[in-house]
Amino acid sequence: MELYHSLHSTCSQKVRLCLEEKGIPWTGHHLNLRKFDHLDPNFLKINPQGLVPVLIDQNQVICESRIINEYLEEQYPQISLMPKDPLLKAKVRIWSQYVEFGPSEAVKLPSFVKNIQPELQKMGKEKALELISKIPNEQIRARWKLAATTGISKEELIPSHKKLEAMVIQMNHALINSKWLCGDNITLADLDIAPFVQRLVRIDLFHLVQSHPLVLDWFERIKSRPAYKLAMPEPGSEGLQSN
Repeated sequence: MELYHSLHSTCSQKVRLCLEEKGIPWTGHHLNLRKFDHLDPNFLKINPQGLVPVLIDQNQVICESRIINEYLEEQYPQISLMPKDPLLKAKVRIWSQYVEFGPSEAVKLPSFVKNIQPELQKMGKEKALELISKIPNEQIRARWKLAATTGISKEELIPSHKKLEAMVIQMNHALINSKWLCGDNITLADLDIAPFVQRLVRIDLFHLVQSHPLVLDWFERIKSRPAYKLAMPEPGSEGLQSN
């Protein structure tokens, strides 16, 4: 089991959480996104999109964090992260899909302002743009280019902030009647969303969690789990490390 990942990549964190909760031994290959390791030709042979995480299991390459976690659940069910109840199982899938298209996208611009933009500006525009031009995905390339040139304005962050606030409100509602998002046992829904709740610390939005006691209690419980401590960096540490 091999995982190509980055320490502070929220999608990499989702997969590491799943691996650790399931107790699956794995070998990591760390990519420093700030140094454009994801554009290394050897990595692009594995994933032409140049995105982490990528799982290799039994010589098979699997990309996309949600798909990887679903694969791990089905291939290694000994420690299950899906409920047996069909309705709860459907709710887990709804949460995981929501995370992929909601918080996962919403967190990108605020994260770039805090973590990537300062690094690109230190690098110098010409060098940064040369490297950015090699990013395969057009949408991702445009986001990096914006960060390297004009920068991301406060006004451009407003939609992201609103979506992240909606995430916390939705979580709070789900936690009214259960310990975890989909019942009384931790599931993939909790693991998939956890990195985005932690990222609120770094992007100065953790007050959203603090104003919702049920979500704050959930966050404290998930942080105390051994798997979380193994898989996740310290909250807010993204700007303190170059990796």
